[in-house]
Amino acid sequence: MGGVSREEFLAQVGKVDRFALSVFRNFELLESQGRIVILTPSEEDLLWVREFLEAHFKGMLEEGVLSVSERGSETKPSTPFPSSNLSRRYSFSNFVVGDGNRIAYEICKHVAESPGSGYNPLFLYGNVGLGKTHLLHAVGNVAVSNGFKVVYTSANDFSEEMVEALRSKSIVQFRSKYKGVDFILIDDVQFLSGKDRTQIEFFNIFNFLYLRNKQIILAGDRPPDELSDVSDRLVSRFEGGLVVELGLDEETKRRIIELKLKELGIEPTARVVDYIYEITGSNVRDIEGKVMKFKIEGFKLKPPTPKRSAPNKVELIKKYVASYFNVEVEELSSRKSSRKINRVRHIAIYLCRELTDASMTEIARAFNRKDHSTVINSIKRIMEDSKKDRKLARIVAMLRDKLRKRI
Repeated sequence: MGGVSREEFLAQVGKVDRFALSVFRNFELLESQGRIVILTPSEEDLLWVREFLEAHFKGMLEEGVLSVSERGSETKPSTPFPSSNLSRRYSFSNFVVGDGNRIAYEICKHVAESPGSGYNPLFLYGNVGLGKTHLLHAVGNVAVSNGFKVVYTSANDFSEEMVEALRSKSIVQFRSKYKGVDFILIDDVQFLSGKDRTQIEFFNIFNFLYLRNKQIILAGDRPPDELSDVSDRLVSRFEGGLVVELGLDEETKRRIIELKLKELGIEPTARVVDYIYEITGSNVRDIEGKVMKFKIEGFKLKPPTPKRSAPNKVELIKKYVASYFNVEVEELSSRKSSRKINRVRHIAIYLCRELTDASMTEIARAFNRKDHSTVINSIKRIMEDSKKDRKLARIVAMLRDKLRKRI
């Protein structure tokens, strides 16, 4: 392949991608003896140009007709990559570990030290306030201290940033920002739902990072299989790594209450811990709020109404749904697979997930099922069938309303 002039090169770029042409015109192109050096203003632009040239002008790159360099890169001092939105208050040392979150905790610690080494992508899921965000920040803080480039953001913020980049014609810089990291930490993945353009952009960034063994960690309130209005190819990518559920067992909840009391200077006596335990659910944010309220108000004159535990709520739902459909509650946990029993079991499982803080594993255990995949299948069945069967939708809604008053 012979030499090329600046205008000939730009003409070829325009044939490949008209948008890319407008970007290249903002770069300085040095021409010398049929060869071109492209000078970019930043490392982010440099990464994008290299990716573009490798995709469309690989031959020119290999023969040295084209090369790319960051302007002033020989003299520019290295600066740390600015991590995005990491909070130093979250660390592994102040994460309360218990049976419900131990696996997620251990894997996150490993990933923070050895990115891309086996658990990639890592998908964390569980109900609100169980520590998913805490673990993402803890991973990010360790990674930054080890010199890795990290970006933490929520799916919603990612989408808004992308829209603004499109509006301001800075999508190249947006892509370079996310493709130039060693760790990408995405919170609240469920908010990708229905955002088709965002999903396309994220899919491309995901693939770029994955193929280069960069660490991807995602967190959401449900497993990949249960994400609605998210493309199958993204769900497939999410499931391609390790999917871990976070739960909150009784012992861990008490330890969290003790820790939060100490942080506010309150002595964690058995009476105080029991009181906070009874008026809170399986949500760390709720616990934090109630502890702060206790610091101000102390014990209320009227004792709190005891709350049913998640397992008790599950059993109540099983009995109520079985009674409504006139079947024995034991049949819902049996291996019977008649059409009626299967339908009633699906409804009961769906309502357990809707109305309790029980984890999918706990629900599966309550119905004598092997693992959480049964719970996911039941939820999907009821959601899909309710769209087509108005009678079923009305029955499920009625049961939900009645059960809310009882649990």
